Amino acid sequence: MVAHRLPFVLSALWLCQGVGLAGAQDKVLVPPLESGILLTVHPLFVHFAIALTVFGVGCDWMGRVESRVHWQRTGRLCFFAGVIALGLAVFSGWIEQEFPRPSSAFDTQIQRTLFYHEYGGYGLLGFFLVLAVVRLRIPNRLPRLFMVFSGLGLVGLLIQGYLGGELVYRYGAGVRAVQILSHQDAEHGQKKAPEGDSEAMKNRE
Repeated sequence: MVAHRLPFVLSALWLCQGVGLAGAQDKVLVPPLESGILLTVHPLFVHFAIALTVFGVGCDWMGRVESRVHWQRTGRLCFFAGVIALGLAVFSGWIEQEFPRPSSAFDTQIQRTLFYHEYGGYGLLGFFLVLAVVRLRIPNRLPRLFMVFSGLGLVGLLIQGYLGGELVYRYGAGVRAVQILSHQDAEHGQKKAPEGDSEAMKNRE
């Protein structure tokens, strides 16, 4: 029953995102999230992508080392689920980064890190899709070469997660409070500028 309802739940989430995007304008005073209509699902998919992929590869490795067939079956299933979640994470991230958002005090740093995070995600998804196709053709014991490449994929996944954490926890990308405060600081600076100019003109007179 849950599997049958999942497409409807995902469709409803994307519909909410579409409503939020349609209502957003280029010169919004607050982020689209402030309206309470927009739902972001990228963080949800990211957690599943990391957890399922790491757990799946770990079980696959342990099943190979300990010669436990049921461990390898569990790891194989979780690995494929993790690759699907990774695809959803990349897709949802691409959708959400297209939303208009107000300027932030960290725009320069955000753009640089976002570039590596976005294109690193595309490359990582392609890498894991190739691994998934190869894993489908491995019926029994895992080859060492596959273990090496899956380990490299996990390293790339951890780096990708670190970059995403930098965007959120260091620069506040997508965080309403940071964006609203940045906008308020900009407005406060614009209000102060005319007052300072008038005082300078009085001093000159």
